[in-house]
Order: sequence, then C-alpha cells, then structure tokens
Amino acid sequence: MNNNTEKIINHVKDVLINFLSQSDADEFIKAIKVYTISLEKLNGNITGDDKDQIKHEFNDGVDERVIVDKIITLAERLLLKEKYLNLLLELSQLMIKIGNQAFALEILNDLKNAIGNEEFKLHNGEANLLISKIYWAQAQWDDCDFFIQEAYSSFKSIDFLKGYAKCENMLGTLYGEKGEFQKALHHFEAALTFLKESDDVSTQAMILTNLGIIYTIYGDYEKAIWNYKDSIEKFQKLNDISRIARVYHNIGMLYSRMGEYYLALEQFNSSITLSIDNNYLSNCAVSYVGKAFIYTKLKNLSLADAFTDKAMEIACKLNDTLSIADIYRVKGIIQSNLNNFELSEEFFENSVRLNDDFESKYSKAESSQELGNLLNQEDRKDEAETHLKSADQVFKDLKKK
Repeated sequence: MNNNTEKIINHVKDVLINFLSQSDADEFIKAIKVYTISLEKLNGNITGDDKDQIKHEFNDGVDERVIVDKIITLAERLLLKEKYLNLLLELSQLMIKIGNQAFALEILNDLKNAIGNEEFKLHNGEANLLISKIYWAQAQWDDCDFFIQEAYSSFKSIDFLKGYAKCENMLGTLYGEKGEFQKALHHFEAALTFLKESDDVSTQAMILTNLGIIYTIYGDYEKAIWNYKDSIEKFQKLNDISRIARVYHNIGMLYSRMGEYYLALEQFNSSITLSIDNNYLSNCAVSYVGKAFIYTKLKNLSLADAFTDKAMEIACKLNDTLSIADIYRVKGIIQSNLNNFELSEEFFENSVRLNDDFESKYSKAESSQELGNLLNQEDRKDEAETHLKSADQVFKDLKKK
C-alpha cells in the first residue's frame, strides 16, 4: 500500500472513531485495506493502448486559468462590449469542454454581471444555458431547470427560435438523465420543430445525438445508429472534435447493449484518443467507464478495475456525480466477479443511493438489478426480491412506451 493511501486511511480512521465504537471503526478500516490491496494486485498487468490511457496524466487546469485570466483582463479593456461578451461565451464553453467547470461558471457569472441591465438578451440566454449544462453534469436538477427557464425567458424577449430549440434540447437531456424518456423525447422533437427553417447545424446535430441515446435505451438500434451517423456527419463538417468524440462514445454504448463488445471497445478507444489529444475530460470519464464495463463482460478484471479507478479520478475532478454513481456500479460488478460479495454490495448500495438522490430512475434500476442478483447469490431472497421488483417495474414501464 502506498504512503498516500495509508495517510488517507489514517485520516478516515481519525474521523470514524468519533462516530463508531473502536471495533466497528477497525472493521471499516479492515474492509478499506482489503480493497486497496486487491487494487494493487489487479493493476499490475496492463499493457499497450490500455496502459497509455490509464497512465495518462490530465492537465490540472492551472495553466489554462492563468492564460484565460490574462485574456479576459486584456479583452475587457480592448474590445467593444458585444465582442467582449462573445469572447466570454467562447471561453466558458472551452472551460466546460476541458473539464474546468468551476472556472466556466465564474466566467459566465462575470458575463452576466457585465451585461447588467443592458439589452444583451441573446448573450444572457446563452450564458444561462451554459450554466444549466454545468448544473446538469452535477445532477443538480432544480438549478439546471431554473437556468433553462431563465434562458427561455431571454430568448422569448427577442423571439429567437434557435434559442428555443437549444432550451428544448437541454430540457430533453435533463429528463433523459432522470430516466423520464418519454418527456425527453417530446422535448427533443419540439427542438427539431423549432429548427425546421434553420441553418443551425450544430444544434441539429446535438439533438440527433440525444435522440440516438433515447432510441438506444428503447432498443431501437436501427433508428439510433441512423441518428448517430447523421449527427457525426454534421459535426465533422463543423470540425467539432469534442462532440465527434462524444458520438463515438454513444455508439460504443449502443454496441455494448447489443453485446458487440469488441466493436464497442473500438468506439470507446476512438472517443478517448480524440479526447486525450484535446484534453476533453468529460468525454474521457464516460468512455473509461464504458471500457471498464466491457472488460467485466470479457472477464478482464484487472483492466476493468484500472479503468474504473481512472474514471473516478476524472469524475472527481469534474464533480461529475452521474459518472461517479455509474463507476460504483461497475466496481460492484468487478468485486462480485472476484467473489468479494461484501465489497460488491457496498458499491451497488453506493450507486443506488446516489442515483436515488439524483432521481435518476433508470440508472438506479440498473444498479438495483445488480444488487438484487448479488443478494440472490448469497441466498438473501427476500432482500433481493425488493431490489429486483423495483428494477423490473422501471424496465417494464420502458417497454410500454
């Protein structure tokens, strides 16, 4: 066990003894130590592209912070107001792409303060939409919805149809993450209606991508792949590398659901390669989890474990709570395969609890199903039935749509 891990465990122990008996605290620490030892054993046998992806050191964001702060300070003095606001929008989008969400939010608040009471409704709407995206990634649904409505209000005051489409698309992603797929589908279709006469290729492509996700969940793979191919062609025309990488990830998820695991790996690798080259952390986080799940299916538990660790590192940097919940689920699968049933149960319970907190019904159902199956293996039938019934109801409701 490395020194840093030992220090963390000692800190945790100092906290636990204030809340638990000495024997219970010792049991907690014992469980943690068993897990960290199992990680060290598993992480030893990694080679090739997988090793490069796992060992990659992501930028901590300090250099970007210094450079962007200098740019903003100079731009405020040199640019006309509208150009200055446009620059702040571009910089905040860049910070979101590279995973510096806190700095992006800071820039967007600066932008809104710079607008004040002046008539820059378009910029105010775009800023509110980007703020909603940050809160969406952190599963803060009420805040996300609030800023979407603020954006809608700004766009309505200037009758900006493209803005309406972006708001509907964002509402669709919100309901999609909560597992309310029919509502999500309704909002995506409404978004496309607003764009009927529009040349906004980027927003069209984003909506098509999101429709692909919904059709994948519904099991309509033909529709899903059609939407993904259409969206990727549009993003390629725009040279939007970040979103191209995300579509590769989504196609990987489609192949994963189809049981085409090696095809899924190819797509996840394409997503990760593009994202690492451009330092797009959020894409890496989800594709690392995707690869980890595939490796559990291929029974390569060392790689599965290594990729969940790297995904957790990135997700914690981003405060990406949705990915963290998914990582716990995959870690539960890994430990179940290793017959570490107590650890597996803890991971599944973590995932269920977080998804419950986020009102993410579909993701909770996936973790509940895994937990129920595990409890059945331990001959804990009554407990298992509770989790399996709740999961089955979600999946049955989905098939009725």
